[in-house]
Parts: sequence; C-alpha cells; structure tokens
Amino acid sequence: MGQGTSAYDQSELAEFQDLTYFTKREVLHVHKRFAELAPEKVKQHGRNPTLTKEEILLLPELAANPFKERILEVFSDAGDGNMNFEQFLDMMSQLSSKAPLETKIDFAFKIYDFNEDGQICENDLQKVILFLVQPAVTGATLTSDERNQVIKNQKSCRVSNKKEETVLTEKEISAIVRNSLITDDQIKKLAQKVINEMDMDDDGSISYLDFKHGMSKLNGFEESFKVTL
Repeated sequence: MGQGTSAYDQSELAEFQDLTYFTKREVLHVHKRFAELAPEKVKQHGRNPTLTKEEILLLPELAANPFKERILEVFSDAGDGNMNFEQFLDMMSQLSSKAPLETKIDFAFKIYDFNEDGQICENDLQKVILFLVQPAVTGATLTSDERNQVIKNQKSCRVSNKKEETVLTEKEISAIVRNSLITDDQIKKLAQKVINEMDMDDDGSISYLDFKHGMSKLNGFEESFKVTL
C-alpha cells in the first residue's frame, strides 16, 4: 500500500464494475484522476487515502456546480466532504452519464434535504435557491458558513397545511435571478412557489415521491447532476 499508486487487480476491478456504472477501464481512469488531486498523499499512503474536501474541490469538473460542497458532504461517509477512493468512485459513478434518472433523483433529493429529515421543506428550498442564485448574481461562491449566515439554520421543517399564495411570475423569477439585491422575501416566495407546484398531498413540504414525480417530468434535470471525467 505504501508504494505509490498501485494498480487494482482484476478481481478488485470486477467488484468495482459490479458496484458502479463504470467499466474496469473507467474505474482505473477515475482512480487516476483521484490520485492527481493529491499525488503526494497517494505516494505516502497508497492507492486509497482519504482526501480532504478542499483537495477534491480542485477537480475542474466540479468547479461550476453550485452544489459542489453539498455533493461532497452527501457522498462522504462522515458528512464532512472528505472521502477515500471508494467514496469518490461512488460519487463519480452516480454523477456519470451512465447513471439512470432514478439514481440521480435519489441523490438530488438528499442534496436538497439539508436538515436530513426525509422531506424538503421551505427552509431547505430557501437554501437551494441561495445556492443557485448567489453565484449567478455575484460571480462568487459563498462558503457553507456564509450561506448559513444568510439563511438561519433550522433543525426541523415547519409544516403548514395551508398554502400561502405566491404571486411571482416566470418573468419575475428571472428578474430575481439577475437582481443583485435579492431579498429574503423574494427567496421565501420562490420557495413557496416550488412547494405549491410540487406538493401533491398538500402537507406543506415535498416528499420523496413528490420530488420524484416532479423531477421525472423536468427536461434536462440529468444535466444538472452529470459530470464526465
């Protein structure tokens, strides 16, 4: 293990092939890209060291994704964004073009469910909107801590059976995205609009079934969660 980047034997590659959407050759390519992120660490610790979130974020293919930090947190076992090769391989497999739509819907739901309570509530959606809008508005990327300064972290969803009426049109939504002075009230209205459109059982939040139903009809959804190495 301490001899640098070791090639996986055929039985190991066959197991990886069975567990992912990659061929054996593609597994080796993914490992090559993984090793390139921290070559000294691989040299010292072998083919499967744990890389930090910061090291993995050096991957150019993740740079433009507004959810890149959140994606790493979801796929890392500890939830901190640090991961070894097997976790990295699992992430890249599910982000690959070979992964079916349902697989992408599954992990997208986990990414949007910030408080990890099995449903996407208004507070979760406000965070999603902030992740999507902020880079487009300012050209910069907020850290997780900075985002939490803007939207106070809530531990549970506040569910109401009464839907609040929203009056945002598609033109207004586009204007909000372009508006550098986006307000908390505008974010709140956007979140309410999404819930109103996707909440099929009127319980004030989006269940996995609600989310799956909505995303399966959304053209281009897969493109938002596809990375090709």
